[in-house]
Amino acid sequence: MPQSCHISTCDSISIATCFCCNQCLCRDHFVEHDYLFRSKLNNLTEQINEITSQLELFDINQMTSESLIKLDKWRLDSYQIIDKIYEKKCQELKNSIHEIFNQQDKEINDLRLKLAKMVNVQQTTNNNLKLLTSNIKNLKQQINEIEHISIQVNINSLIIKDNLIDINISNPYQSDLSKLSSPDQIIDRTPLSSDAIASNNQCLLVHQNSNLYLIDENLFVIQEKNWTNDWIRDMCWSQILNCFFIITINNVYLVEENTLSIKSIKTIQGKFWQSCTWSDTSLYLSKDTWNSSIDEFSLKPSIKFIKHCERTESRDNKQRIDSIEYNNGTLALVINDKSKQEIFIELRSIKTFDRLWLCPFCVDYSERKMQCCLFRHDAWIVADWESSSLFHINKDGILKKIIKYQFQIHYIKLFGTNKLIISTNDSIHFHKL
Repeated sequence: MPQSCHISTCDSISIATCFCCNQCLCRDHFVEHDYLFRSKLNNLTEQINEITSQLELFDINQMTSESLIKLDKWRLDSYQIIDKIYEKKCQELKNSIHEIFNQQDKEINDLRLKLAKMVNVQQTTNNNLKLLTSNIKNLKQQINEIEHISIQVNINSLIIKDNLIDINISNPYQSDLSKLSSPDQIIDRTPLSSDAIASNNQCLLVHQNSNLYLIDENLFVIQEKNWTNDWIRDMCWSQILNCFFIITINNVYLVEENTLSIKSIKTIQGKFWQSCTWSDTSLYLSKDTWNSSIDEFSLKPSIKFIKHCERTESRDNKQRIDSIEYNNGTLALVINDKSKQEIFIELRSIKTFDRLWLCPFCVDYSERKMQCCLFRHDAWIVADWESSSLFHINKDGILKKIIKYQFQIHYIKLFGTNKLIISTNDSIHFHKL
């Protein structure tokens, strides 16, 4: 029996069924229905074409230019190392041959002096003549043997491991802490060691017992220096000064990278320092006090106080800045608000110090201190030792993920682009991202 058209306002008999939605339609409505579906398909086709055009606009050369510059620099540096070894060995070879000739020249000069003395004194004896003749004969034999000297150069092949250069391409859609692997490297910590860690992406500065250690990515100790000052609260790296800053409760120190020489900065006056970070032009310090401000200091031409960065929101509330971190013209601040019994992270503009966004943490309140670090793609990680949690916040201040960690977290730091370092009660964990 013929069915009526699916359209409720139509009295016509259906002539076809749509395989997409199983609707029975008359001729006119089927044409209209088919046109609608084709229009939707055409729209999707246009979207795909737009995506294709967008993908074609990406310049691979531009995306890889910075990395290629690094590779080219590595190649030139490697060539220079090879050239230095080559020049050194060439000089060693020439010096060895010159040493042989110099010895023969010395013996010839000695014989000339003896002969001249015999002529001048005119007391030559047969024994002296025989001895001199024998010496000349031996010397002539030694010189004749020089042309038969064998020079053997043993050269070992230059072995370059494929993993000497590690290429990691970070994808913002794959930068998820839920995939945090088990630590691939671990350093034991002693109880009397500071939790603070600083990185310049080539090496790490850590504190163990009463020493500072500069270690590379393979955990080899590059430099070691005795630390006799008070307890380290925080540390950071300054690229423009090519050195580390170390802050204690009452002092700020400059630590030179190559020698780890330690110098107290007399131009920074203050007490109760808590956290530090740097930009291309400034050093920023926060204090371990309620309603504290952030002090900004210039780095060049000298380290001098510039200004206090005031948080107007803390005037009526007891708020403490526990951790600060700089990125691209902004400062991330982890705040403990005792008045409202809450903990949050906020991002502020360096120029105006206006708040750009705020992200609260749903955790049981206490006066504990939380610590933050910059993550990939302008995102942030905040560590809470009390709940053993890592909070992953994206660049817009949205909480992306909460990760439970198996140990209490005291300090976190991103090392390069592919390692997250977590300091715990008795060890430092290196996680490959």
